[in-house]
Formats: sequence, C-alpha cells, structure tokens
Amino acid sequence: MPGHSLLRLLTTSALALSPLAGHAADTPGITQDTIRIGMFGPLTGPTAVGSLPLLGATAIYQHVNDSGGINGRKIVVTVEDDACDPTKTIAATKKLIAQDKVFMIHGGWCSGTVMAIKPELKNNPGVPFMVLGAASTAISSPFQANIFHPIATTATVASAMVDFALSKPDARRVAIISHSDEWGKSHIEPAIAALKAKGLTPVETVYLERGGTDATSQLLRLRAARPDAVLAILYPPELTIYLRDAHKYGIKAPTIATQGVSLEDMVKRVGNPAATRELYVFYPLSATLDAPAFKKWEDIYTAAHPKDPVETLSFMGMTGALAIVQALKNAGPDLRRETFMAELDKLRDFDPGIQSGPLTFTPQDHAGIKQGKMIYMKDGKPAIISAYPSAR
Repeated sequence: MPGHSLLRLLTTSALALSPLAGHAADTPGITQDTIRIGMFGPLTGPTAVGSLPLLGATAIYQHVNDSGGINGRKIVVTVEDDACDPTKTIAATKKLIAQDKVFMIHGGWCSGTVMAIKPELKNNPGVPFMVLGAASTAISSPFQANIFHPIATTATVASAMVDFALSKPDARRVAIISHSDEWGKSHIEPAIAALKAKGLTPVETVYLERGGTDATSQLLRLRAARPDAVLAILYPPELTIYLRDAHKYGIKAPTIATQGVSLEDMVKRVGNPAATRELYVFYPLSATLDAPAFKKWEDIYTAAHPKDPVETLSFMGMTGALAIVQALKNAGPDLRRETFMAELDKLRDFDPGIQSGPLTFTPQDHAGIKQGKMIYMKDGKPAIISAYPSAR
C-alpha cells in the first residue's frame, strides 16, 4: 500500500536530522537546524491512491535535504493518516498545531476533509496551510489568508470538463453522475453554470455515494437519458464501478472525469480496455509521464520511494512543495511564519514545469492554477488533448 515506504523514510530522515530543541526566533517548528512541516493524507482506506501526492511532496523535501537544505536548515516532516475521514483530519490538524507545533501544514487529498478543518485554520491564522491535492473551489474561495491552493480548483476543472464534452461533434445532451458530498457539489454547481451559459441543462443527474457497490439504478437512468457525454464526478472506487457497469449496460457516451483520479490507475482498476476506451480525465500536469521533461521529477520521486507506483497523482503534490521551498528560501535565515506567507503571496508565474499551468499567488487570490487539458489512452499510451478526438 502506498505510504508504507513513506513512513520508513520519514522515521529515518527525522533520526538523521537535528532534534527539535526549542523554537528559533520563537517561531513554532523552527530550530537552528530544522524546519518541521506537518502533513496529512489518506495513507490507508479506499482513497489511499491519494497518498501518492504526499509521496511526491516528501520526495521534493528529501531532495532538498540531500542538496544541503534551505538557509542552513533541513526539513523534517510529521505525517498523519487521515484516511479521507473528516473526523480524523480535524484530530490530525489539532495534533500537528498544538502537540507537534509544526511550522506549517501541507496536506489534504479529499476536499471534504480540508473543508472540515477550515474553522481550525481560521482559529489559527498564523499557521500557513498548503493544499496537497484537494480541489474544491470553496477551499480557497472565499479567501482565507493562510490557505494556499496550488492546483486547479473544481470550478476550473468543471468548466474544462463541460467544454471538452461539448467539443464532441453535435454533442448537446450532457449527463452527470456524482457524489453528493461537498467535493461533488463543488464540481456540479460550476458545471451546471457552464452548461447554462451555453443554453443547456443536464439531461440527467444521478448520485453514487462514496462506498457504494452497486450502480445499477443510476446506470439505467443514465442509459434512458441517451447522453452524448457523461461527467463523472467520482472518486476511484466508485468510478471503477461506474465504468464497468456502463460498459455492461451498453452506454457508449464518453466519460469525462475529474483530476481526482489517475488515468493509469483507472485503467488498472477497471481491468477491461474496452470499458476505459472512452474515458477522458482532467489532466493536472504539463506533459505525459514518458516525456523527457518529466525524467528529472521521476528520478527525484523514485529516489525517495523506489517501491511505490509512479503515476499522474505522484506529481500533484510537487508544485506546492516546490513553492514552499522557494518561499522558505526567499524568507531568509530569520524565518517566521508571517514572512514566509508574504513570500508565497509574491509568487508570480511560478512554473517548475510540472503542473498544467504556472502558479500565481497574490494577497487577494490563493487559487493558484487556472488551466488544464484532458488525457486519454490512445493506442495503449496516454495522450493529452484539448478537444474531443474527431477520429474516435
């Protein structure tokens, strides 16, 4: 299971670094030699694939440490497994702030869990929080000064999904299958708004809850609606069920999924190439994983986690980690939380070449990335596209 090697790595790294023996400059999580970053993500449970962004972020931190650290300090991380359970996330956040006294937190794969800790973060406005992979627009809007969002939000994703669906020739009938939770709603509402702007409404909307094991009734309703395209706002376990059943029930409309899933992971999960032939996933990266530009990042990842899978999600946490590293460097040796957040607010067009577009934070807007395309399997290999392939 992803995350096991992570825990071994963190234990080894923490032992190798200087212990926390007080707070340099009275700043929590800072000593003369270390910067402690708290992290959380789903290391276990049905959404454990969401641990891959956490692995990618820790790979960046290890690489930075191996390269000499930041202004004389090395990064120590403390990781909590929240299993995408809001109750566990709240407990983990309180522990990281009050007990572990971390400098900042970098975490969150499931939007509902990050939304659950927003009150705690509001009560601790001096604690910087960088989102790991959760995409809900409501995380960064309305604006909260200590929350930084380095991935495309669900509003950006939903708009791109609708545009892609309608790029299929003569497509007008768009259906939706979604979770009914906060994450699902954060996609549905902008998707419906994008359709309305084009004079359309969904021909059918059905819900498949997290943990559901049977989608028969939902599939029958979708088939009766005769959609030209289906927006699937589902996490991996439920999208697997949907794709298998859609193939079984003869639904041939393309399925357009969010960045909450990995194309490679879904192909493996479904286990039937015919069922994923018309699967298109919002792609949060700048290139396919076999592109020469990604070799550097893959090497950094595999050096830290040689036994863990290398997939799209493995790289989603890296840009946020690199933004943290850059702001830490810019803040200088006299590191304080307020100067660190001020440096994050100065990042403009920050683009290490990983994400779908450049990252920009301002003092008024922490939704950092505004663009992305789709990825699908073409002749057995992932291919990035901006419109529906006319040859399909």
